[in-house]
Amino acid sequence: MKKLGAMLATCLLSLTLTACGTTPATPAGSADTSDTGSAPAEPVIPSGSAVPSPGSASGSSSAQEDPNTRVYRDCSVTILGYSIREDRDGEPALRVECQFRNDSKSSASFSTTVIPNAYQGDPQEALDYATPAETDPEYSALLTLLDPGESIVCAGYFKLSSTDLPVELEIKDLRDSSADALCRTLDIAGMPMEDYPETNVKSK
Repeated sequence: MKKLGAMLATCLLSLTLTACGTTPATPAGSADTSDTGSAPAEPVIPSGSAVPSPGSASGSSSAQEDPNTRVYRDCSVTILGYSIREDRDGEPALRVECQFRNDSKSSASFSTTVIPNAYQGDPQEALDYATPAETDPEYSALLTLLDPGESIVCAGYFKLSSTDLPVELEIKDLRDSSADALCRTLDIAGMPMEDYPETNVKSK
């Protein structure tokens, strides 16, 4: 009986050691490397992030992936760039250049489809619209009527309260108040005042 008991005890001990050594525990905090078959998550573009480089906007093959583009019900708008120029009063103004495409079924212009607003300071104050010091064809293009499917480059001007503080730009859809606005933070600190092309003439 003693021998039989000893043999049973030896077998139980052997089984216990085998069970303990089969699957090592995964350390807490380590990543699960098992293949679940799910696709990697798409990168999230932070809302309100700055245009990548001062005075220019990043390009993208897809309008939905480009944070500088918004597709509205009747049009699409892409922020192409921005600069500081003198306005008609001799003060610094922010010039924002956009590409506008008419996706409606009738003639439309930038000014009759969307509305841009700019804010600066803390608390945020709306900047007044400005008129360029010299003739700017792209400023005039804000009112150009386009046929369906046509696009145009246009530029709006805002009178700056500071040439150092960033500007929050917001472009809203005039025809659909529920649509998300195109919002960008424009860093203007250190940007020089740009000259108008020599072919332009003074605005009256």
